[in-house]
Amino acid sequence: MKFSWPWQRPQRDQLLVLDDFYPNLLTGFRIAEYNAYLESFANVGVLSTLKTFSAEHRRYAQRYPALAPRVQRFSRRALRSAKAAYLNFLNNAVHFLPELERQGIPFGMTLYPGGGFGLGEEASDRKLLRVLSSPLLRSLTVTQPVTRQYVIDFAKGHGLPAPAMHSIPGVVANPMYFADDLQPHEAYFGEGKPTLDICFVAEKYMPRGENKGYPEFISMAHHLLADTRVHFHVVGAFGPEDIDVSALGPRMTFHGRVETAKLRGFFAGMDLVVSPNRPFMLHPGNFDGFPTGGCVEAALCGVAVMASDMLQQNPGYVHRESMLIVAPSAEAMVAEVTRLAATPSALADIARRGQALTRQWYAPEVQIQQRCEALKAIARSVSLTLA
Repeated sequence: MKFSWPWQRPQRDQLLVLDDFYPNLLTGFRIAEYNAYLESFANVGVLSTLKTFSAEHRRYAQRYPALAPRVQRFSRRALRSAKAAYLNFLNNAVHFLPELERQGIPFGMTLYPGGGFGLGEEASDRKLLRVLSSPLLRSLTVTQPVTRQYVIDFAKGHGLPAPAMHSIPGVVANPMYFADDLQPHEAYFGEGKPTLDICFVAEKYMPRGENKGYPEFISMAHHLLADTRVHFHVVGAFGPEDIDVSALGPRMTFHGRVETAKLRGFFAGMDLVVSPNRPFMLHPGNFDGFPTGGCVEAALCGVAVMASDMLQQNPGYVHRESMLIVAPSAEAMVAEVTRLAATPSALADIARRGQALTRQWYAPEVQIQQRCEALKAIARSVSLTLA
């Protein structure tokens, strides 16, 4: 007679982060946030559904060898060790929720703008209702005032109690932007630098990057052709095939996607980053946080920021003092660039004040510490101690 040991459920002694893109090194804010959890708590791990996981994990392991063993490909079996889970973005929550419910694993999440979340949009509202209705939801972190109020009103309108919420404005910036080896910003235009270098930094989620304002950026560049001192740079999955830039010639440079380690050096030579993004274009209800992650990273490196804020989410930047806040139009941006080109000292002043303010608001001890506290609150809700 064959004897077999009775099956035993694995001990649930971890909080597992569930994601669909980590450990790809191009996702700077995830690398910063999840790495902080791995470094802070020995019983936190990450499970990823990234299709190219093996290749990206090899690259990640070269950069972070001590953390890599705790980053694994997602599987139902691996999830069994979770006593609680954490994830970012509404789409991720809806994707993982059936398995979390099947295994009875409570979770918390951050409701970032985008990632399936929109304002007053039917498909988004269905997803949000699904998540807020789950008895396994323990807490919700929101990063924009408009998100917090929307969740409160939405829950009330559907007869649901508002979830326990943590308000942490902004996004986690990679600690590399605060490291001692951060390359000092080169001289600004007008301070010994002959060119005014303007960059556009964003991912392309739709043709021509219309939600990020890429057409307006290119239009601005064409309007500024007469000033040969102005040069233009694009970081992201954009190229000359998206919009005709032949008239700009060598004054337009496409850099492709750039990892954080190299992006720091790139920003050291930039004077101004522009972000004329528009809400509700990628899909109904879609919107970006303010300022975008790319603008935060640029500001931390001493680049002046010019951005649109149609939903009035500004946490406290002052127009023409610590940031240029403009309408998302080529005409508005051309007017500001023309003024800066005429008075370059104003550009350097905005860049330096913006950098100081951004370093204060996005410091790791502010962004990461608050998120670690939110993660510990999720763990406490299931009597799990993160250590």
